[in-house]
Amino acid sequence: MCSKPEDPVEYLESCLQKVKELGGCDKVKWDTFVSQEKKTLPPLNGGQSRRSFLRNVMPENSNFPYRRYDRLPPIHQFSIESDTDLSETAELIEEYEVFDPTRPRPKIILVIGGPGSGKGTQSLKIAERYGFQYISVGELLRKKIHSTSSNRKWSLIAKIITTGELAPQETTITEIKQKLMQIPDEEGIVIDGFPRDVAQALSFEDQICTPDLVVFLACANQRLKERLLKRAEQQGRPDDNVKATQRRLMNFKQNAAPLVKYFQEKGLIMTFDADRDEDEVFYDISMAVDNKLFPNKEAAAGSSDLDPSMILDTGEIIDTGSDYEDQVIKI
Repeated sequence: MCSKPEDPVEYLESCLQKVKELGGCDKVKWDTFVSQEKKTLPPLNGGQSRRSFLRNVMPENSNFPYRRYDRLPPIHQFSIESDTDLSETAELIEEYEVFDPTRPRPKIILVIGGPGSGKGTQSLKIAERYGFQYISVGELLRKKIHSTSSNRKWSLIAKIITTGELAPQETTITEIKQKLMQIPDEEGIVIDGFPRDVAQALSFEDQICTPDLVVFLACANQRLKERLLKRAEQQGRPDDNVKATQRRLMNFKQNAAPLVKYFQEKGLIMTFDADRDEDEVFYDISMAVDNKLFPNKEAAAGSSDLDPSMILDTGEIIDTGSDYEDQVIKI
């Protein structure tokens, strides 16, 4: 406790007099010299009322960001930091049937491979030969970004794709599902550029279906780089810049081996050497599709005997202690 008398000397003399009156120092207690007079403490806010104090602290100004008791703006429930850990609570995937359960499900062919391996070219050829519907996942996302350029979420996705990273998994799956539901009854569908990793493959099977066939186009790393540089000059795609290309190639190398192995274990994948003329590659693909999906039809001889485990630059994916630069090897 603190006492600040107006006249300190007079105060001390009164204290000594009180000690004598009590009969000595032994009679002094802790509150002997505490004044019994109750005084109101001065207000902390300088005498202002609570209402006027708050008014001064939080003025009636439309430019003032937040008012007491006003609702704060909602926190955006969207994290774009990674693909597998993506949180999109504002757009959870609805549980619904993509295909009409009362009708035969269309055959699904997934075409995967490195950037520049010829996925788009071969997917279009497959769709044309068998009368299937063609879906390019990359083009699907690019069109969505272009049509919703003012949307914060898609602006972030555009930046991710431009840097060579994978688009958010659940967003991509949602777009594929919506596209599939817009397609009228088809005998088959060719999906170009999906999945890119095992997590996407699992999500596709869980939310859509198990594919009937997965076509993997294996191509040497140097050839991929050459094709991407040529495509950048011809098409000017934003994700074909140098940094994005390097990142996409690195992502592909990291994810390709486990993805191929996953589909191998399910007996769904067929691998083709895409380091050749596109017509030669397509001939082998068409023979394999005939045998796999249309076994009752008469197929021409000469189907591809290429080992389905062939993959590019695996030495850079799995550290074996040897240099396998620009080689196509077997797992």
